[in-house]
Amino acid sequence: MEKLALSKGFNIKLAGMPDPSVINLPRPATVGVSAQDIPHIRPKLLVKEKDLVKTGTPLFCDKRDTSIHYVSPGTGTVKKILFGRRRRLLEVVIALDAMDNFIQFEPVSPKDLAQISNQDLADRLKQGGLWQTLRQLPARDTADSEQKPPLIIVCLNGNDIFSPHPAVVLQERFQQFEFGLGVLKKFSDRVLVAARAGSFPRLGQIQHVITHQVPDTYPAWDPGAVLFHIKKESKENAAWYIGLEGLLRMAQFLETGRYPVNTMVTVAKGHDKKPHMITRQGTPIRLLAGNFPPGSLITTGQLNGRRVDPDTHLGFFENTLNILPDAPGDEMFGFIRPGLNKPTVSKAFLSSLLNREVQVDCTMHGEVRACINCSYCEKICPNDLMPSFIMKALVSDDIEEALELGLLDCCRCGLCSFTCPSKIELTQILSHGMDMHHKDKQG
Repeated sequence: MEKLALSKGFNIKLAGMPDPSVINLPRPATVGVSAQDIPHIRPKLLVKEKDLVKTGTPLFCDKRDTSIHYVSPGTGTVKKILFGRRRRLLEVVIALDAMDNFIQFEPVSPKDLAQISNQDLADRLKQGGLWQTLRQLPARDTADSEQKPPLIIVCLNGNDIFSPHPAVVLQERFQQFEFGLGVLKKFSDRVLVAARAGSFPRLGQIQHVITHQVPDTYPAWDPGAVLFHIKKESKENAAWYIGLEGLLRMAQFLETGRYPVNTMVTVAKGHDKKPHMITRQGTPIRLLAGNFPPGSLITTGQLNGRRVDPDTHLGFFENTLNILPDAPGDEMFGFIRPGLNKPTVSKAFLSSLLNREVQVDCTMHGEVRACINCSYCEKICPNDLMPSFIMKALVSDDIEEALELGLLDCCRCGLCSFTCPSKIELTQILSHGMDMHHKDKQG
């Protein structure tokens, strides 16, 4: 096992670490399949309102590859189809029946894995709605089944600081995990498994397959950060990756021939420690969030998630909710207060010297200003980039310079935006530049 060192990044002690206990949430009245958290997708709707669907029925596909299906996580009636600007599909809402009626696919046992072809395996996963759990760097688009990846990275820890603990997710599912690794080895000769140092001691039964241990410094466990610190050839930039939950669901689908409907979710709400929750995929946000103060912001990541409407449903890739309270308002004499409970990168507040949990809120605490070349973003970037210089190249529409400065190595962790004293949304600008470059390459 190789231990990766991260010279940069950020150790932030935030309030809201989930409790390791597990509870089962009641069956929701509705579930939704969202297209908002799926990068680069061009959704094509396959159902209409009032249609009856089974568990596993395709609801929409990707126009770029219509064989990639996004399926219903429950049996019921299409209650509502929500569209955004320019009639872009947002989500399909299903009113659930009391019992599930599954579409049955042909199962694959571990013994059958050696005889099945890669193309047949990919086709089964596409039809069953699980192929898209495999993503491809650097654009984080759906993996291209026509190409053999140089390596596949299995990320045991999710994208957020408070993502479900892998030891909790893996309870009584170790055989599925090993079967999932066998599936990945059909597509690539090199499969890496990365885990945070803090979670490593509780992963006793799978410690022998973990190839890379990363520090607890955020975002060392992100696949983009892992790849940056291990790659030796340019072709490795096209590596695939998959999260732990996606790997287990893929293995469960192949073993049973049925679409797996349950997922594990964590909810961070200030100093209120919530247990890990087992719920239906696409469950309503309000059911997960419970009661929260007016003006709160609900995101799927403390530093790099998307903002979600409480009246919508959890996305396909999402397993974490963070409820950030609204700030009470401007602080009287805030510029001379010691800041005992404020997160800080520059050590401008005394909280940087105290070993205590801090609570972030959803205000900017300042206004957007011009870049002052302070280099805070450069000092914190885990992949040794200069985000402010890349930002300026993108703003001036010089994509070639941005690429030369390492734009495609950005792992979209959000730290540059978090630390910027000028309140510039650096992560958003760099992410948009990467997406536009990827779109241009696709034609």
